[in-house]
Amino acid sequence: MRRLAVIAAVMSLCSAVVGAQKQEMPKPGPEHQRLGAFVGNWTFDGQMKPGPMGPGGKVTGEDRIEWTPGNFFIQRSFEGKSPMGEVKGIEIYAYDAAKKVYTFNSFDSIGMMGSGTMAVEGNTWTATGTSTMGATVWRDRCKLEFGTGGSTLMVKCEMSTDGKEWAPTFEGTATKK
Repeated sequence: MRRLAVIAAVMSLCSAVVGAQKQEMPKPGPEHQRLGAFVGNWTFDGQMKPGPMGPGGKVTGEDRIEWTPGNFFIQRSFEGKSPMGEVKGIEIYAYDAAKKVYTFNSFDSIGMMGSGTMAVEGNTWTATGTSTMGATVWRDRCKLEFGTGGSTLMVKCEMSTDGKEWAPTFEGTATKK
């Protein structure tokens, strides 16, 4: 009797494996492919505004944005200099097909992390999310607008501690190499 139960379990497992093999692997859709606008090597230059994030001043740096294996997500590796010092970090951009929304998650070398969603209309992406550094939490939003041909990206960001009053935090331009 026990032998019959083992045989039935093995046959059931084999059927599940064969059934799974017949399913076609998912492929990136047009929404995933739209993330490709960000892919490339970029330089950025801008101004950090004085505020809760620290003193204002010049910000410069470089981004390397590439597809992750499978071409469903993109990874942004960045490094730069700001009035706060040198910063390095990573971001992952994705399209969540279940929720029908673009998402991002970021982490950097000064302990800041953030996450949120992005909406896209034409050449403009609007990111809204929450960031934390230590015990400090704030809301942020950025407008990223691709210039003609997609080789420039104008960026304007704001932050709020209460979600009602917003203050500018960064304004600059990224240029694809």
